[in-house]
Amino acid sequence: MATMIDWVTARLPLDCAGPLNGGSVVTLTADGEVEYRTDRRLVVEGSYSTKITLRGGFGVVDFSGNPAKFLQGHNLFGPSDLLPLMSRTMREVAGVLGLSPTPSDLQAWDEGRYTLSRVDMNRMIDLGSKDAVWKCLGVLGQVARTKYQGAVVDSGTVYIGKRSRRQMLKAYDKAAELRKNPPSAKLAPIWHQRLQDSAAGMVRIELTNGSKWFHESPYRDAWQWDASTPDRLLDERLAVLEVSDTMRLTDDAVQGLPPKLVPIYDAWRAGRSVKALYSRPTFYRYRRQLLDLAGIDIAKVQPRALVAESQYLGGVPIGPLLRGPGAPIPEWAIGTDLLAG
Repeated sequence: MATMIDWVTARLPLDCAGPLNGGSVVTLTADGEVEYRTDRRLVVEGSYSTKITLRGGFGVVDFSGNPAKFLQGHNLFGPSDLLPLMSRTMREVAGVLGLSPTPSDLQAWDEGRYTLSRVDMNRMIDLGSKDAVWKCLGVLGQVARTKYQGAVVDSGTVYIGKRSRRQMLKAYDKAAELRKNPPSAKLAPIWHQRLQDSAAGMVRIELTNGSKWFHESPYRDAWQWDASTPDRLLDERLAVLEVSDTMRLTDDAVQGLPPKLVPIYDAWRAGRSVKALYSRPTFYRYRRQLLDLAGIDIAKVQPRALVAESQYLGGVPIGPLLRGPGAPIPEWAIGTDLLAG
């Protein structure tokens, strides 16, 4: 599958006699009495120095971290099947902590009898070059949106629904991110170079399903997941992402407009509500003419910046590229420790 599990926050069974935490933060009253106590998360370091955090005890733990990176030392690609991924990770975590899961714990992990409150998933889109990646991100930053959310650009990353506790979609240059946050130093140098080369020319599309989304979703129960679920959830979110093709307009098309339509086009491009400027019959007459002559729908899109034809990738609209199947796992990684499961 092209879509991998990238982060999981879950509540799972794990037999342990007492509390499991990394210490506590205690607040005292002026009289020195304990007002409240908050357990800190226990950091568990894997064989690649990648960390998972846990908090809980007495049979239940809250898990948070990147299971693929914990097992592989990187998150450029990885497994898409949540249950075996989490089951293997929990076995590794228990081993590091010197705990012995009960048969009931092991069965619950294997069968998905636990709950989720966050899952990140991502897909790599091969655009062929660094220039194409940045051109794609530039277009998304200007015109991408869903019904209620527009794009926000921060440090080269394009967000749709930034800070949403339901769903957040983001796109970024994975090769650049990999240079800033390289894979585990414990991976052989040859793998570092292979991973960096593999990320070149790739846009990463990442979906975070957060606590509010899970509260309203049957996917809160891990047993509802299978290997096809990440692909399906990401496809559903990308299906409502609008990257309007009406933005594709060459200079020749603009120059070829009849003079009476030029001010209409200029108002639309400036972000004004054209419908508010004219009577209903006049507006719809202009709309039909601009649709026929230039493919512009002045009722649907009112951009503040025009995305020129040259900003599309080989004349192909960005939207269909993002909704494609994604780049497969490299063949050279299959059967190695770079791929868990």
